[in-house]
Order: sequence, then structure tokens, then C-alpha cells
Amino acid sequence: MIEAKRNVLSPSYLKTFSCIASACENSCCLGFTIRIDSETFSKYKVEDDPVIRKLFEENIYVIRSSSAKQDYITINPTEDYRCPFLTEEKLCFLQCRRGEQYLSEICASFPCITNIFNGVLEKSATLACPEAARLALLQLEGMDLIEVEEPNDTRNFVYNCLNTNDRIFQNKPTKYLSELREFTWRILKDRRYHLDDRVVFLGAFMKEVDRLEKAPDVDRIPDLILSYTALFTDASAMQDITAIPVSQASRISLFLPPTIRVILPSIESDRYLRCFSKFLEGIRFYDSTSYAQVGKCYEEAYQRYYSPFMLEHGYILENYLLNYVFMKLFPYDLNGNSVYYCYLLLAVNYALLKMQLVGISAYQQELNADTAIMVIQSYTKAVEHKYPILHNLIQVLKQSHLDSLVHIKVFVKD
Repeated sequence: MIEAKRNVLSPSYLKTFSCIASACENSCCLGFTIRIDSETFSKYKVEDDPVIRKLFEENIYVIRSSSAKQDYITINPTEDYRCPFLTEEKLCFLQCRRGEQYLSEICASFPCITNIFNGVLEKSATLACPEAARLALLQLEGMDLIEVEEPNDTRNFVYNCLNTNDRIFQNKPTKYLSELREFTWRILKDRRYHLDDRVVFLGAFMKEVDRLEKAPDVDRIPDLILSYTALFTDASAMQDITAIPVSQASRISLFLPPTIRVILPSIESDRYLRCFSKFLEGIRFYDSTSYAQVGKCYEEAYQRYYSPFMLEHGYILENYLLNYVFMKLFPYDLNGNSVYYCYLLLAVNYALLKMQLVGISAYQQELNADTAIMVIQSYTKAVEHKYPILHNLIQVLKQSHLDSLVHIKVFVKD
């Protein structure tokens, strides 16, 4: 009998991904509050194994205030942020006892992120998973999208199901999301320019898309894409768009205080906290140190460690961004925020990662691929996955009038 299969669009790295289970250095069963679906809950309610039943009674809580399927129940982590079903061997007790089919949808599919976009099943992986991060980030030639087949009975947790022909998007940029995604992918993959410049150029474009939405005149988006495609091939125009005098002291004084104020109290991961502490120590960020001194230390580390490493390994952050935009359906936002807000999230993630990599390179007096992957993976899990953290940081930047494209250039460009 021939197994029924379906087509899936995904980054090429996913074809070789498989969970490394107990060999994983930062298990997905650590650091998350795990929410599971009602179907799985129905199965758990009739469990007759006394050991498993006792674990359910002690650790599973119904969230009656939410109507979302994935929010029906939650498995609360222990005090050290472990799933209570995680064994000392870093394996799932439920899976060991009952098999993979006993897992909830999200546990069975993680770290894979599935979206249905205009009827096409799209699947990528969150880089919160160390093995997925290694495979995704270390693609020297850059990330490509391929069409693969998977069995029809593969379990997927669908995060977004989006049809851009829906009437609710008639006067929204989402109407042209296919074109916007393709344009974003092309810009971020084009290595004729430094990645900093590609990110800034994308911001200038998204600012214009935002303006068309407010006009409202979203049907001019295809023409805007054509004009910015032409601008991207014009070196002098690119210089005008991306150039800005940057002082490291300015970047540190403007961007670092709100970052510390918002992110530091929100860190629940020891792994990421160690990264963040090394970053601060590396740039000598102490109460008695002036921003000028911190900026000087940052600049020295950038020139001595970060820049030489990225000359050979710039594809690591490029791959991070490409995975991000594909996984998030960028520049679409499920909460209804503007395309420029989506861009702010992308740019802030990029700026934070760069800044931390520079600081850690100063702390270690070197930068290598293993460190870069560990920083990106732990950041993704501890910060990027916790939407309120970045949302709060953007709000703080807005309140201080630091969310303009000029300020984003300062944060992003070296």
C-alpha cells in the first residue's frame, strides 16, 4: 500500500533535522510553560496508570478563561523550569511509557513551526532548539527553500492559517504579503551589500509600505517593490539610504539602558543569563564606567574579534534573519500590528544579537561559531519566544522616541 503524502515548503536544513533527545544541551522541556490541546487532555483524563495519573493531578491546570485550543490546559514547570514529566535522563516520561502518539500536538511537533499560507503548508524550526540552530545557521551558501513530501498523518501544530485573498485584508498590506515576503527574502540574501545595510534598506522600504497603508493606498505596493528593487541595484542610492555617522557611545547610551531595564528582569534561563552577564562584563558595563569608555571597549572588541569573524561567517546572522522572516510570515503580525512594527521586532532582534556577540567576544577575547550558535539559540529561547519582552522593549523605545528609522540605523549599523 502506497503511503499518502503531501507537499511542504520548508528551508532545506529541515530535511536533515532530527531530535537528538537526551544528547541535547538545552532541552525543549526546560524553560517553557507547556500548553496542550483539548484532544490530548481528553486522552489524559481517562488515564488509568496510577503513576501517570498522579503526575497529571499534580501538574496539569485547566485555563478556563481562554477559548484558544492550545490554551485549554497547561503543564506548569517545576521551580527550576523543568517539565515535571522530564526524566533525569532528559527524556519524556510520557513518551517513554506510552509512545510518541501520547504527546500533545505542540510537544510532538516542536521545534517545528507550521503555517498554512494561501493553502500551502510551510514548515520551519525555531532556533530555540540547539540542533535546529546548528543546522540552520551553519549553511555557508545561505538558506534556500525547497518543496519536500511528508506523510499525511504527520502531526503539525499550526500557528497561523492565512489566506491573503480574505476580504478583511482588502485595504491592508497583507493583501500583497506574497510579494512582500519574496522581496524581503531577496534583499536579505543579496550579499553585494553588508547585512547591516540590507537590514536598514528593508526598514526604509517597510516605512514606505506603512505610509501607503495609512494613505490608504496599498494597491501601490507592487509599484513600490519595483522602485525599491531598482534602488537596491544603485550603489549611490543605497549609500544615501543606509549612511549615518555612528558613534559606539551613542549606540550604547541610547540602546543599552532600555535593553537592560526590560530584558534583565525577564530572564528565567540560567543559560541565557550567563550569556547576558558575559556580554555586560565584556564591554565593561559597570555603574562607575562612562558610556564613552563602554563605547570604546565595544569598538575595540568589534574591530578585533567580531568583524574578522563575521567576514568569514556573516552567513550565520543572515540565516538567522531568513529563518525568522519565513517562520513569522514577515511582515505579517497575528496581533494586527503594522508592517513597520514587524520590522522593528526584526531589527531589534538583530541589533540585540549583534551587541551581545560583540560583548561576549570581548569577554572571551575571541568569537567562534559554537559561541555564536549558543548565544543565538539561548537568546531565541529566552527572549524572542517570550513575545511580551520584545513588545515591552519596543514600547519603551517608542516612549523615548527611539523607534524612528534613524535610531534603528544607529542600533543596527557599525
